[in-house]
Amino acid sequence: MFTSAVTKTAVLALVAVGAVSSAPLETRDRDDFKNKMLEGTNWYRSQHGAKALSWDQDLEDYAANYARACLKQHSRGPHGENLDWYSYWGSPASYVNDFGRERINFDFNNGGFDKSTGHFTQLVWKDTSRMGCAWADCSSWYNIVCEYERAGNIRSIEGDNRFYRENVGRQVWGNIKDEFQG
Repeated sequence: MFTSAVTKTAVLALVAVGAVSSAPLETRDRDDFKNKMLEGTNWYRSQHGAKALSWDQDLEDYAANYARACLKQHSRGPHGENLDWYSYWGSPASYVNDFGRERINFDFNNGGFDKSTGHFTQLVWKDTSRMGCAWADCSSWYNIVCEYERAGNIRSIEGDNRFYRENVGRQVWGNIKDEFQG
């Protein structure tokens, strides 16, 4: 009986340790995720002369609901939106850097929307003031969703790139290949 109880306790302890060690710390700490996503976003924004964003709980809730749907497509909702998918748990810095490193492809002379730079332009869009992000474990991949208000990547009625020139600033400090280290 003693051996059986000790064995059961040992097995339960191993299962508990395995469960804890197999889940990365970041997946259990949503406040850290939120803080690092905001810090990283504001790091890029400061490099491009845009004001810091504040966190918005309603945008986070919207992002969380959409992330849990586990769809690899934009929601077509009312907000600006950046998505990222990983087959493993990365880090908030890796997600923000995925968005930010697109700046090396952006044409600051002409502006305009391009699929290869849309995450970056939303990230630093000057008219944006609030954000909220969330993630969901979708079994074989992680779904990262960020929502922004005021939405970026807006085209003018005239069809020119005026809004891009007004809202996506040139880099004012650092190197274009710098990445957030948070």
